[in-house]
Amino acid sequence: HTKEGYKRMSQDQNNQNKMKKYQIIIIVIASLIILGVAAFFIIRGTQDDADTATLQTIGTVDTDEVTDAVSATTFQIGMDDVVATVNGENVTGSDVLVYYEQMLSYYGEPDTDYVELYYSIAMEQAITMKLISLTAAEMGLDQYTDEELAELYATSDSEWQYALDNYVSYNLEETDETTDADREAAYADAESYYALLGYTKETLRESYLENETYERVKAALCEDVTVTDDEVQAYYDDAVAADQEAYEFDIDAYESQMLMYQYGYADEEPWYRPEGYRYIKNILLAVDDDLMTNYTDLVARYEEQMDDEEAGDTTDEDAQDVVTAEDIDAAKAAIIASVQTEIDEINAKLAEGVSFDDLMTEYGIDTTMTDGTYPNGYEVSLASYGYVTEFISAAFSVDEIGDVSEPYVSEYGVHIIKYAGDVPAGPVELTDDLKSLIYDELYDEKCDDVLNAWHEASDIQYTGVIRSLEEIQADEETSAE
Repeated sequence: HTKEGYKRMSQDQNNQNKMKKYQIIIIVIASLIILGVAAFFIIRGTQDDADTATLQTIGTVDTDEVTDAVSATTFQIGMDDVVATVNGENVTGSDVLVYYEQMLSYYGEPDTDYVELYYSIAMEQAITMKLISLTAAEMGLDQYTDEELAELYATSDSEWQYALDNYVSYNLEETDETTDADREAAYADAESYYALLGYTKETLRESYLENETYERVKAALCEDVTVTDDEVQAYYDDAVAADQEAYEFDIDAYESQMLMYQYGYADEEPWYRPEGYRYIKNILLAVDDDLMTNYTDLVARYEEQMDDEEAGDTTDEDAQDVVTAEDIDAAKAAIIASVQTEIDEINAKLAEGVSFDDLMTEYGIDTTMTDGTYPNGYEVSLASYGYVTEFISAAFSVDEIGDVSEPYVSEYGVHIIKYAGDVPAGPVELTDDLKSLIYDELYDEKCDDVLNAWHEASDIQYTGVIRSLEEIQADEETSAE
């Protein structure tokens, strides 16, 4: 879990309402340290100069006009244009361009219709950074000792080196004939590549320093924010009640949410479990590739035959190449026979009292069974979406907790499962870890309110060179009418 994973629907709706105001702090930490966190991990071996030549950097702009990367006529601002003032201090086109180029390097060039929106978001970031800078100076938070700077820069430099190493390892094919000169040239190419995206070792240091200053300002402004135990408990109770209503009698909805979470399309697991789930532990035995390919091909052809027969779409040629259930059974038997020695050893060791967990480590290739991801086992029901049918059949082929199944063949290998226990129906346990995550979530929400108030209380004036997000939204709503 992450703390973001425990946001509730009602809170998301409240956040959406806040977003509609467009009076929020647009501090995207990922964009401030994007080099170290994201962009450096997206190294394209096929990207050449032609792909990146349109990404301008301040150092390569030769005129007083800054033209967006999409069209020379769609939107322009001057480097010295004052786009806004923050407590009387100017925010200029050059300030905006820093964040605009960060957006380009991460999200890519916008369509023509969205160029001004990109600039507007970049302007809000520049405004926020100006406000942070002014507040930090006022509160004395922009002063760093040599030791503090050295530590910060060491972290930044490590990220920079990691990025260069990644680029070189991806783009330089090391051989016995690779020379130091080749490596030096590859690292020079890496620096050039990131420079085209607007990043250098020094700009990354500046981003880390900006981020650290922001964290100092945030900590100071949120110094009086507190979260009580009662608030944590109330948050938990509300979340459980909502999920109980959603999932107690709708196992399909529960399974859908679980599947979305497992594949990264949802931020959280349900906080209430319906009945009917077992904890299942799995010894997955590796199978010879040829045997597995033969089996999966037969299964695919058999399923296709069934579909054709159901649709009445069969030919004489199909009849000559028919796959029978007996063919599939024979392929399964061949697979079982190929790992029979391991199966016999596992059964013998179980009879001797060796733990199933130890045997998972010794024989199994399912790493999530041994890396701590599922310490109690997989949570499986007869209605589970996220498992192949053979695995579910194995999971419910035994009746008593502690029972071990016969070997079952699936496209992943041979499964020997243990019915490790029943998953308790009802609310997830409010553990200390969960309390801590809820606390962090509530603290962040309260701190966001404080930061929003700080932002709104500032004297921010837009000059009209770039429309604000609020103006863009209002114009869009008017056009829609």
